[in-house]
Amino acid sequence: MKPEMKPEMKTEMKTQLDTQLDTQLNTQLNTQLNTQLNTRNLIYTFVSYAAHYDTPWGHGVAMDGIDRTAELAHKHGIPVTWIVNGRSVPVLQERIAAWHDEFGDDVILQTPFFIEDTGADKEAFKRRLEADWRIVREAFPWVRTKVAARGKIYNEVIEALEELEFSGMWGYCWEQVWWDGITHNGIPWGSWYVDPSRYKAPHPGKGRVVACEWTARDLNATFHSGCPVIYSTDPNDVLRAGLCDGGDVAYWKRLFDVYVENTAHNDQVFFLQQQEAHEMEFTERFAVFPADHVEACAGMLDLFFAYVADRSVTLTTVPRAMEMYREANAETAPSYMLARDAGGRPQPNEYTVTLGGTASGPWPKTFLYYDKECQLAFADGECVPRRLRSYVGRTGMHDTFDAQPPQVFVRGYDKTEDRIVMTFHIGHAPPMPFGLAYWDELSGYEVKWCSEGAAAKIILGELVFIRLELKGAPTTVELRLKKEKMTTDNGSSCQHG
Repeated sequence: MKPEMKPEMKTEMKTQLDTQLDTQLNTQLNTQLNTQLNTRNLIYTFVSYAAHYDTPWGHGVAMDGIDRTAELAHKHGIPVTWIVNGRSVPVLQERIAAWHDEFGDDVILQTPFFIEDTGADKEAFKRRLEADWRIVREAFPWVRTKVAARGKIYNEVIEALEELEFSGMWGYCWEQVWWDGITHNGIPWGSWYVDPSRYKAPHPGKGRVVACEWTARDLNATFHSGCPVIYSTDPNDVLRAGLCDGGDVAYWKRLFDVYVENTAHNDQVFFLQQQEAHEMEFTERFAVFPADHVEACAGMLDLFFAYVADRSVTLTTVPRAMEMYREANAETAPSYMLARDAGGRPQPNEYTVTLGGTASGPWPKTFLYYDKECQLAFADGECVPRRLRSYVGRTGMHDTFDAQPPQVFVRGYDKTEDRIVMTFHIGHAPPMPFGLAYWDELSGYEVKWCSEGAAAKIILGELVFIRLELKGAPTTVELRLKKEKMTTDNGSSCQHG
């Protein structure tokens, strides 16, 4: 029998792994001196459930957890977006109003369950939602942007929100299947305009309701492992999986840095984090988790809030983030994310095994992309997407929108000291959105030419992404890259590199 590793040896190995990954990520960030990071493009929002509950696991409003959560966030200058319902508003009105005045806190509204509470009747759903929103507006007259909150989402829910002039829907879970009764496999991550006739797909044109995810995920680990619940920013899930604890949030910090890194080529990168207030207390009202878990999660949030607040990112609330998205984008904005292995290595225990076991990497860096028509993912070195999801013409909400990529061959590849030329040949495929990737050390290169009908973009000096549309016949795409020349102080020129 293999002897069990001593706890101190596990701790030492984890410390060594953290140090190695921190060094790698810092090196990657430092090599981007030629690529300007626009850190203000990272929009950080923190959300906390503060609703009234009457359930087997808790009753009332989690006042202790709400106060503790507020104290932690406000200590670091982070405004809180509180998810309230009609029964919690009267209890919290004085607190939230004071926090709004001093720290900029805001509220979004928990909707009733569409099926369980309103019998799948859209008009009944709208009446319940309108009644609760009147309570919110009377208590908080400064509320301007209407955002709803719930994880169980249906077409009728989005239709109702549009009819009631809501701007956003919080509660989407990228890649999630069945956990908490939520299956959103197939949706994009982050924020995008929702199609009311296909609540899991981006609107094909100018949408009205912006999707807002439940809590940010580790895109790299989630894609490769299929475990979005564990590889996330939810404190309790990460704690139970052994990725962070009350004195160590190195995993979260590295994950956050990956998101920050991608501000170099995105106008907006959303990083939303959520923690239920009823999971931040251990009282007669709520004892969802043991007291030591509550203490550990408080320590994790304190450390991570300090890290986020120390970065030059945008700290705001969900309603304001929804406004920012709508101001900047008439349609769903493309998202370009180069996702790296942030080093999350879950421990095998009752929680992770309950989920069916958890793959733990290491994984290759992976480029992920979506727009209003498709979602693509490319592993390091691969030209053809490992994942191709086409939202065009797909209507079934049990669908994940996956499509089979066509065969791709590269011809005429030629690389010299200052230029790279290649031609992609794509075989027969039905008409659909598509993309290609070329991975290389591309610092100092620029796109000199790409075939008509295709658009090429260099990502962090590590790959070129090409977006195109397949027309139902074989396609040829030529790409030409050229290395820029840098002029020295004495007027001579030299090559980057």
